[in-house]
Amino acid sequence: DDDDDDDYESVQLPDSVFLNTTESNDVERLFISTSPGNKPVNGLYCIRNSSKSGQVLVVWDDSEKKVRNYRIFEKESKFYLESEIKFTCLPSMVEFYYNHTLPIHEKLHLKVPYQSRNPP
Repeated sequence: DDDDDDDYESVQLPDSVFLNTTESNDVERLFISTSPGNKPVNGLYCIRNSSKSGQVLVVWDDSEKKVRNYRIFEKESKFYLESEIKFTCLPSMVEFYYNHTLPIHEKLHLKVPYQSRNPP
């Protein structure tokens, strides 16, 4: 009876969720410019490159009207935002934060993966 992640319906991360930038400001501008009425939805997220190493989860926080950045740690083939809760893959980590609040936040969840939309 092994408790592995295979029982869960895994969240598929679209390619558009991975942004080739290290700048938080770029992501914020992109979120705003591609959202209807220039108002990103709370919990809109993407994954960008870190300027140091690894990746950063960027989430739009509507209460602050800005993006929040969470460093994604990777150690011994496990991914995590906080060391108490580790995941075997990025999609299962993302899926967890759909149902659980993000670290150091009372209300923010992941809701919508960033999808690049061509302007109409």
